[in-house]
Amino acid sequence: MRNSNITFAQIKKIGKSSELDITTSLSHIKEIENYRYLLIIKSETTRYAKFIVYPINKVKVLKVVPTGLTQIDEHIEIFSIKLQKYGIIHSSGLVLISGKIYFECYLDLSLDDEKYKDLKILLDKNKSKFKDIKLEELNLCKSKVNLNGYMEN
Repeated sequence: MRNSNITFAQIKKIGKSSELDITTSLSHIKEIENYRYLLIIKSETTRYAKFIVYPINKVKVLKVVPTGLTQIDEHIEIFSIKLQKYGIIHSSGLVLISGKIYFECYLDLSLDDEKYKDLKILLDKNKSKFKDIKLEELNLCKSKVNLNGYMEN
């Protein structure tokens, strides 16, 4: 694996249409009109690309990536349960690649949120159990989904 990312994501503003430029309708999502943005997560391998779309109302979300996992134990389960109180939007689950365990989690939280301080304490307490815990804040992209379902700048 070239890098430790299982997924790549971006946040897009929803325009006047509920269509995405890959002609995927979002009209089946309950109360889509109550959301302003889309968190688009892409997972790809040499055999496929998978897109998952979440309607959200924030322009920023946090991606937490613990690295250096070599075995699955009860600590991983406890850690993931504690992450739930920070609003998990998406989790990759545990993925085994070339003998190493990878995990990613997108949280409904930003570095500006008050709850971020508590998350930082949780991550610092658990840092010794992993090789590293990477934290990335995703921001709103400038392009948005337009009336015809195509991305525009």
